[in-house]
Amino acid sequence: MKKLIIRNLKLRKSSLILYLILLIISPIYHLFIDKNTMIGGFFYSIIAAIIMLISLFDCGNAFRLQFKLGGNKAYYFNHSLPFSAKEQTDAHYLTTVIMSLAGALILLCYYDIPASGEINGVNMTTPLFFIAINLIGHAIAFPKCSEIRRDFIPYWGFVVVMNLIMPFVITFAMFGVVRITKPMKMTDSFINNFINGAGVLLLILSLAFFSFTYLKQLRRIKKTKQLH
Repeated sequence: MKKLIIRNLKLRKSSLILYLILLIISPIYHLFIDKNTMIGGFFYSIIAAIIMLISLFDCGNAFRLQFKLGGNKAYYFNHSLPFSAKEQTDAHYLTTVIMSLAGALILLCYYDIPASGEINGVNMTTPLFFIAINLIGHAIAFPKCSEIRRDFIPYWGFVVVMNLIMPFVITFAMFGVVRITKPMKMTDSFINNFINGAGVLLLILSLAFFSFTYLKQLRRIKKTKQLH
């Protein structure tokens, strides 16, 4: 399985190299870059664009890995390799976790850069939200096997739903809470706590769904006698 994980990470080496560069320059960014100056604003804009792209496109790490492995058509080829079905499943799930945590670390390092939409200056795409989206994507798009994606859940559709529609749903829910509980006001503290709370709840649900799908796939492997 170790060889499979290394292979998977090599397939995502461009993202990992970008993460490493951003991690190295993050202290320089916080100490020396002032976005209110012309030069600082220029570098800030570049970094902000990269962070936004990471938030958008790396929210579907399971999709991106599957593309690198050849998509649905490469299922039989992948399973002709000298690795058990369990090893391949474990490697796919662990790769999703590793890439999700790596991306979340970058978002955390650049916490003051909005990764997507904002409400009163509060960033809606938190590191927890980013991890949760990745885990949910793996679970709902690859329920039977990590090498076969559901045809009706395309990568771009997933990106749009999770980065555009989901924030709107959270925003409407927040306004609904404020409307129901009239004494509460839409303060920055309330917005921040609500978004963080939604991120924690979504992460818990995604972990449960992710784990359930993984165990379901292991059970299926055992039934088909693919377990070595």
